[in-house]
Amino acid sequence: MSHLLNVSKSGLHAFQYHLDTVANDVANVNTLGYKARQAEFEELMTNNYAATDTLLLNDNVDTVAIQSGVRADDYTVDMSLGKVVASEGPDQFAIAGDGFFQVTGRDNQIYYTRDGAFTRNLAGAVVNARGERITMNGSQPAVFQPALNAGELVPVGENKYTATGAMQQVGVEVLEGFVEQSNVDLATAITDMMIAQRAYAMNVKAAQSTDEMMSGINQFKQ
Repeated sequence: MSHLLNVSKSGLHAFQYHLDTVANDVANVNTLGYKARQAEFEELMTNNYAATDTLLLNDNVDTVAIQSGVRADDYTVDMSLGKVVASEGPDQFAIAGDGFFQVTGRDNQIYYTRDGAFTRNLAGAVVNARGERITMNGSQPAVFQPALNAGELVPVGENKYTATGAMQQVGVEVLEGFVEQSNVDLATAITDMMIAQRAYAMNVKAAQSTDEMMSGINQFKQ
C-alpha cells in the first residue's frame, strides 16, 4: 500500500509543478518577449512482473508492469516568435528571427532578453525598464545567438536569460518601432491548467482511497 501512496505523492508533486508552470505563463501573457514554458514529465522506474512472480495474474496475462510514479521538475522553453506589433514609443525594437538583445545587469553580469521595450537614461544610453544597459550596434541594439554547440540559454527571472556557453553577434534584422508580444497561447494555457487541476484532484482521491484501505486493513489486524 505504501507503494500506491508513493505513486500518488509523485503525481501530486508533478502536477503541482505543472500547474505552477502554466500559472507562470498565464501571469506573463502580456509580458513583452516572454516565452511560454512546457513542463517535462518523466516516468519513474517500472518493474515488470511475469506470471511466475505473482498469483494475481490470470491465465490470459503473461506480464504486468508496475510503475513507481511520475516526475516533473524541469521545463522546456518555447522559443517560437511572438506576435510583432507596432509601438508608439521611441527606442522600441523587435528581432525579426532568432536571437536576443544583450543586457548588462546591475550586478555587471551579462544577460539576454527578447523584450525590446527600451528607453534612454539621462546619459542618453539605451536601457531596459530596470535601467540596465543594452549593448548597441550603432543606432540599433546588437543581436546575439549561442555559438554552434556552445550550450543554451537558461531563464533567470525578470524576462532575462543567462548563457551556458559562448554567444556571438549576428546580423539578424531588427525592427525599429515594433515590439514582440508574449508567445503564450492563453486558450491553450487555460486548457492545460484545467487538465492539470483534474489530474491533481484524481491523485488526491487515489491517495485518500489508499489511506482508507490501509486503515481498514489495520482494523482487521487488530
